[in-house]
Amino acid sequence: MVEKDFKEKIKKIMAESEECPVCSIAIDYEFDMLAKIQYDITHDESLRAEVAKEGGFCDFHFKQFKRIANFKTSTLLLQSILENGFFKNITAEIDCRICKTVNQIERDLINDLAVLFNDVNFRNKFEKSNGVCAVHLKDILKVIDQEELKEWLIKTHREQIERFKPILEELNSANSYWNIEMSKREFVNLLIQKFAGRKTAGV
Repeated sequence: MVEKDFKEKIKKIMAESEECPVCSIAIDYEFDMLAKIQYDITHDESLRAEVAKEGGFCDFHFKQFKRIANFKTSTLLLQSILENGFFKNITAEIDCRICKTVNQIERDLINDLAVLFNDVNFRNKFEKSNGVCAVHLKDILKVIDQEELKEWLIKTHREQIERFKPILEELNSANSYWNIEMSKREFVNLLIQKFAGRKTAGV
């Protein structure tokens, strides 16, 4: 069962990680769900039939599934989709259960973050962090009513991105990739995620 209150998890991620807390927590749930579902698809014929009836997974989650599932599991699911005949309906939309679950988790995280922003101490910590990605920033702005808080959040987001400038200048001035400290190489991934969200994690 997925937890509903993520406030403590958000605070923990912000204290320990430089990633967007919404992305980070959602990625963990997404991976756990993929790990469980690939096992269930192998061993539970009724579950496999349910997933086949839904058309399998969206493009992104099919790629993730294939990465962690063994060859036998992938072929079992594909065979089940073929037997189900989902592909015969050209207008059918894939009903990706992983997307649905992760989207709900992200909505819960967004709502909890919006509540946390009412706490001045949390806002101070948030300002010092890398904040949230641009994708989740837009979602948060939709659920916040106070204009002053929205303006602060947009201003903070811009300032957090500006802090990457000197690091990128340093990276661009390096003669070789191998002359760059490992910890600083990670800033490229962090900034990509800051712009584009969780689906770019680990690029």
